[in-house]
Amino acid sequence: MTGCFGIISSRRIWFTDFRFLNDKQELKQGLSALLAFLPEKKRISFERAFLWHSMGTHHCVLSLSKSPKILSQWRAYAADGSGVAIGFDASFLKYAKINLVECQYENHELYAHELATKYEYFIDSVHHARLDNPGENTFMKWIEEHAADFTSIVEDLIALKNPAFVEEQEVRAVWSLSHGSVQIRLSSQLMIPYTEAKFWEDDEAASSMHVAIPEIWLGPKCNELNGTALLAANCGTFLVQRYDCGYV
Repeated sequence: MTGCFGIISSRRIWFTDFRFLNDKQELKQGLSALLAFLPEKKRISFERAFLWHSMGTHHCVLSLSKSPKILSQWRAYAADGSGVAIGFDASFLKYAKINLVECQYENHELYAHELATKYEYFIDSVHHARLDNPGENTFMKWIEEHAADFTSIVEDLIALKNPAFVEEQEVRAVWSLSHGSVQIRLSSQLMIPYTEAKFWEDDEAASSMHVAIPEIWLGPKCNELNGTALLAANCGTFLVQRYDCGYV
């Protein structure tokens, strides 16, 4: 409920640095799948360039689910079922420049091969840049100048997800920022880099927020009074309902 209140009152949602997510293989397995389709020399060049790019960049991720009816999600992410699930309107998030992509749990090799083809020209450019700039400083400068191209690849690679998480039905968005552009929060003695995205303008009336948040689900253990309080928050006519699966 603390998180729900924070999102509604601040009109913002958080994107967290991918290295601090619960799946420690985020992005790494996608990168490995892509590298597997590159010739050795180009693989070495691209892997080195990507390492330098990542050292100066925070790839922050927003993770959502397509369904509010997954008990494992309630247990893991909503205080063992006593929290809530906020239902965002996907088209509105796109309007707010939060572009969601569906996670790919299967056919990783096919997906990676398609990316290798899609980015073939840029991968070749990376290799030639490394050959033309044997000094690390000049190569790093080239990498900085082409940060947007690396970010585009990250936005595609981040969709690859370990099949063990398929039940989560995850959709996600990525926001890449340079050092010094992120915020830091503290959670359980861990400092976590993140950034905020505004989904509802500060000067817009709170009573119309249901355009962005059409529904909120109470967890199976959530206190019913939270439903009353949510309606009293004057955020519009969003639908408040309970996920009643018998979990108590």
